[in-house]
Amino acid sequence: MSHEHFCYVAGHYWQCEGTALRGGDTEPSVCVCVCGLPLEGLDHSGCHDNVELLACPEHREEGRRRKEEARKEHDRQRAEFGFDQKWARMKALPDGPEKHALTEEIVEWLYR
Repeated sequence: MSHEHFCYVAGHYWQCEGTALRGGDTEPSVCVCVCGLPLEGLDHSGCHDNVELLACPEHREEGRRRKEEARKEHDRQRAEFGFDQKWARMKALPDGPEKHALTEEIVEWLYR
């Protein structure tokens, strides 16, 4: 018995036999439904959105490469914005207009 995953790297569905390699894992783990139970051997017809977004074996390395590039770009932008310094300053300020303005600036950057 098998189930489907959706490869977020290449945009296609792929068949899985019950275990898959995730993230930085070195060993495959059991596929679990959003309901918390293993996907294999149980009826999940009543569960919603039970397709896991997971790079297929063919595109796994490409997914890892993209994730690492995105992390590096985020770190670069974070440093350029001065996030750590602004966060520390915001936490140290007493409640008031200056803290509010700095909080707003940080939130705007986070949700840009």
